[in-house]
Amino acid sequence: MRPSLIVLPLLVCAALAGSFCAGRCGLHHAAKPVEPERIGTMRSQPKMAPETKHPPATALPGMDGEESGDELPDIPAIGSYEELMYAQPNLVNRVALRPQTPGKVDLYAVGFAGDSEESVFRNEVEFLPKLLAGRFGAEGRTIRLINSPETFRTTPIATRTNLMHALANVGDTIDRNDDIVLLFLTSHGSRDHHLLVEMGSLPLDQLTAKDIREAFDRAHITWRVIVVSACFSGGFIPELREPHTMIITAAREDRTSFGCGSDSEVTWFGKAFLTEALNRTADFRDAFGQAKKSIASWEKRDKQTPSEPQFWEGPLIEAKLAAWRATLPASATQVKFEPANGPSARGRASR
Repeated sequence: MRPSLIVLPLLVCAALAGSFCAGRCGLHHAAKPVEPERIGTMRSQPKMAPETKHPPATALPGMDGEESGDELPDIPAIGSYEELMYAQPNLVNRVALRPQTPGKVDLYAVGFAGDSEESVFRNEVEFLPKLLAGRFGAEGRTIRLINSPETFRTTPIATRTNLMHALANVGDTIDRNDDIVLLFLTSHGSRDHHLLVEMGSLPLDQLTAKDIREAFDRAHITWRVIVVSACFSGGFIPELREPHTMIITAAREDRTSFGCGSDSEVTWFGKAFLTEALNRTADFRDAFGQAKKSIASWEKRDKQTPSEPQFWEGPLIEAKLAAWRATLPASATQVKFEPANGPSARGRASR
């Protein structure tokens, strides 16, 4: 079957020239705003090194998972961005999801780590499938989309197009009447409610709530749990509201959240919700309540303006989640959080 073509965008919306959040990083560094030219304009592509050979358009060096022993290059050292983009359909489509169980409510998930410059986002998305497999019996049912210099050869990058394809892959696998799909997005957020999508100098589209809604609708996924871990992420809720949907965000629409930066392993929301609360309960509403209390105590301790995480659910989703929880074992072993292997990416706030 001929792979679909991902079109590289030539223009990035100039409306995104407003800076993304610095508040998440501010606890660890004196955060600098993201330079407007890194958000709202097309970035120049590095020249091909003379000694670099073009691999086939369907793969990048090392994509077969073989380790060369050399340190992976930073994003500007990629031989060809065209090869990276042409590799994406194969990387997404080769994720073999475990089939759904007939007559049973199963949980599937997609994780999206948007910013390649801070390892906290990758750490959370790498932990997600381990948590869901160990606690909720969802082994083999997660697709990871990660922007990172350590994973771009073997893991699909986090882009709007790859999110569309990943959710379509899930939608083709699940029982759309029964199964639940969790989308966990983690990155920086802007005051005008865009999620930062950055992979080196690639001129990628930033992600909006409308994009997320469209991706779910196109995949014909009915039962949705959407978690947005970013500053100002409460602003995503209005567009995503739907009777079959639960929405959890790390902050109010006009507030920052905390905990990213080059010396962090996990954001405050990721720690409170993902690594702690979901290690104690399978109830997403309960996990949110626990996480909100933990974050409030940390913010009070450090005299930070409260982020006020947000929760919204449609009238139909809780009954489906209860049916899913009824299939889980009475107890499950907690899954220890460990940061992803490999050198940490540079933190945005340290620059």
